[in-house]
Parts: sequence; C-alpha cells; structure tokens
Amino acid sequence: MSGKKRTPAEAMPAATPIEMDARRTRERLRTLERHNPLRERATSGDNTPWADSLEELHDDMAKKEYLAVREVLSSRLKTFTRAQEKLRGGTYGFCDRCEDKIPPARLRAVPEAVHCVRCAELAEREQATRREPPWVAEYQLAAA
Repeated sequence: MSGKKRTPAEAMPAATPIEMDARRTRERLRTLERHNPLRERATSGDNTPWADSLEELHDDMAKKEYLAVREVLSSRLKTFTRAQEKLRGGTYGFCDRCEDKIPPARLRAVPEAVHCVRCAELAEREQATRREPPWVAEYQLAAA
C-alpha cells in the first residue's frame, strides 16, 4: 500500500477496549510478579521423608506455571501496545505484515488485531516451528 495510511473510521471505537484490556493485563502482570516463585521459596515446615521432594516438585510446577502465564500476558501486552501505536499513528485496521485492510468483523471480534487472519495464521505457524517458548530458557537460567 502506498501513501499515508488512515485508520478506518469503523475501527476507531476499538481504542477504549484496547486501553482497558492493556490496563487489565498490566495489572495482572504486576499481581503475578508479586507472587513470583522464582524470587522466594516457601517451606511447609514438614520434616517427613517426602517433604523435600514434594516441595521441590511443587516449586518446579509453580515456576513453570508462573513463566508460562507471564509469557502469555507479556505477549498480549505487546499486542495491545502495538495496536495503540497503530491507533495513534493512523495505521490501525491495516495488517502489519501485508498492509491490507483488516476486515471490520475481525477488528470487532479482536480489537487489538494487528494482522489479518491469513498473516496471523502464518505468523503463528512460523513462531511454532522457529523456537521453543521463551519461558523455557528463563526457567533453565533461574534453575541454574
């Protein structure tokens, strides 16, 4: 697409839901960080032979869950931030990848969409084959 893009008029009502979702996601990330199992290790005070193994298993599961949830929330926040940038820049409603107009029905269903359905599916497939989730590397570093 050539020339300066304009945000489609029918896409403008999305600003408020995107802002609200971004705010909620930021708050969820802050709440999650307050309960970060990578920072502190709680002990149950149980001294039975199985206690240490069970605590380690619980800690391991809590860390994996924390990292996975944080990755999902961080990714969503990045998407909301990008959609807000596009709103301010006048390119909201156009695909970041192919620059085609994103159908209004998709924007109503997913106001933070920055890709058309075709490009979103391509990006998801590429990401799935490209690497393991980032939380795996973070978990390995935290465990070392």
